[in-house]
Amino acid sequence: MGEKNEHVCPVEKAGGLDSGIRKLLQRPKKILGNYAREGMTVLDLGCGPGFFSVEMAEMVGASGKVIAVDMQEGMLRKLESKIQGTEIEKRIKLHKCDKDKIGITEKGTVQFSSDSIV
Repeated sequence: MGEKNEHVCPVEKAGGLDSGIRKLLQRPKKILGNYAREGMTVLDLGCGPGFFSVEMAEMVGASGKVIAVDMQEGMLRKLESKIQGTEIEKRIKLHKCDKDKIGITEKGTVQFSSDSIV
């Protein structure tokens, strides 16, 4: 059995991170509108099921990229199934990090973390 981290939202509760209420309260395009722009590479640290990743992929456009980083494989799989077959699928790169190390050498134009301790 894997090590539990009490500071991480369990994959089973990921629905709360992707709720309509959250979208009303935390509007990704309004929050990130001044930062994520066409052609940028954005790191979404602690991406969870992709609440911000999907919106950022639309904001950076076809020439941009979002690197969605999470330490839980289950969260990355949720995001993967959400974007599969869509035009933004090519813009989002999924990356599993370790608890103590992000493990990315590629630099982002914008690093973003929502509800994560980095």
